[in-house]
Order: sequence, then C-alpha cells, then structure tokens
Amino acid sequence: MNPSEQKPLDAEGFGALIEARLTDEAEFTVAGREGLGIDLDIDGTPIRINLDNYFRVYRQHPDQLLGVSDALVQAVRAHYEARLITSFAQVQARVFPMLKPIALLNEVQERKLPMLVYRPFLADLIITYVIDEPGSVAYINEDHLERWGIAEHELHEQAMTNLVERTTAQSDYTSTGVGPQRIVVYHTQDGFDATRLLLPTLLDQWRAQFPGTMVIGIPNRDFLIAFSDSDRTVLANVAAQIQADALQREHGLTDQLFMLINSEIRVYQWE
Repeated sequence: MNPSEQKPLDAEGFGALIEARLTDEAEFTVAGREGLGIDLDIDGTPIRINLDNYFRVYRQHPDQLLGVSDALVQAVRAHYEARLITSFAQVQARVFPMLKPIALLNEVQERKLPMLVYRPFLADLIITYVIDEPGSVAYINEDHLERWGIAEHELHEQAMTNLVERTTAQSDYTSTGVGPQRIVVYHTQDGFDATRLLLPTLLDQWRAQFPGTMVIGIPNRDFLIAFSDSDRTVLANVAAQIQADALQREHGLTDQLFMLINSEIRVYQWE
C-alpha cells in the first residue's frame, strides 16, 4: 500500500513509531515512553522529549511522516552532538540569539534540565542562545558556559554579531504597498526572522517608509512584519491577524505589538 493511502496514526501509534526510530540510534538510549513523551539517556543525562509539536505537524501533513520523524531524530542528534563540544571556538560561528516565550523556562525546570542561558526581553519573551544545526538548533545552557569557560556577555556579543552578519548577507525581506498601506515582512524561514527584532539598526532603515508610527509584529518564530499605525483600519486588521497567527502557527511567540523609538524597541502603546 502506498504510504499516503495508509490510515493516519493516532498519538499512541505515532509515539511508538518514534520510539522505534530512536531505539535504532547508537548515540543514546530510550529509557521509556508514555504517550507522546519519550525518556532518553544521552551520555548519562536523562532527557525528556515531548512529541506534541511533531505529532501536530504530522496530523496536518500525514504524507510527510518520514520527514517529520527524520526532523525529530536530527534534533535529538544535534542535542547529543552539542554535549560533545568542548570549546566555544568549535561553535562560535554557529551561535545565534533566539526569542522564545518565557514559559520555556518552566518546561526546562519541569524536565530537570540544566537552566538555559537567557536574558529577559519584552512581552513575556526571553532571549535564548542556540547552536544552529542542519534542520534543528541546540539550546545553550549554563553547563555549556562553564565547560567552555566564557561569560554570558561574551556569548551574547558573539550571537548578535552572527545574527547581524547573516542578516546583512541575505537581506531577504519583501515589501508591498505605499504610505499607510505599506508592509515589510521578513519570512526567510531560517529560524531567526522574529529574532531580527533585536536589530534596531536594521529596522531603523525602514522607519522613514512609514507615516505615523512603524509597528512591528512577531507572531511566530519565522515571521516579522512592519506596518504603519496611521490607518487605523490597517492597524486593526493586521493586529488581529498577528493575534490569530500567534495562537495557531507553529513556534508561536506573541500577539504583542512593538515599535521603534529612538532606535530602541519598545512595546507598542495603543491610543
């Protein structure tokens, strides 16, 4: 039977399939599974893998079962490989900041994992730091900094430098409309589109293109949109779409709007 014609897996079936895939990997050991939660032992460290997001993607695209399972295995491998890194020099060119909901810290604590390196941001968001891997990222935690012998501010400076360089190299954004209807969008899907909110110098280059206040939204990881608030209908419509996307899209971030004041990102103030 063609895989696309098979009956879609339920949560239990999907979990069992992923468990079997991970069992075949030599780098880590499957310690157990309960529904969509899999416990792994990676180099003596217990890790809890939550399959909810992967199962959601699979249910939306049941013909992509192999791709979804491959993506998850690659993500786990990236976590394993990150544990083998002994010096910051090995990864400094692949270190980037990434905006995440502050709720991620609760998940880390619940899973009893080493605390992530992070900085508070705005609107219940934090700046985390990741090692960019093919098809996935590995979060940097406090144990990494101790092992590498570097300070948090050094990590932050290198991550920001890398983000600026990557953004300058590709500059892949789109723009439509003029005046109050003008919209600029970053949607490269490299994993760092929303995080480009941390680059006010970049955003400042767009400011003169907008009447009124330039408003910025980052509903999910792979989307940054800038628009004007001078047309209240446009403002309301775009804000409503941002709110919906923040709830419904993968890697949702926030429905909060932002603005650029004196080259500084602030929470947008509704009149």
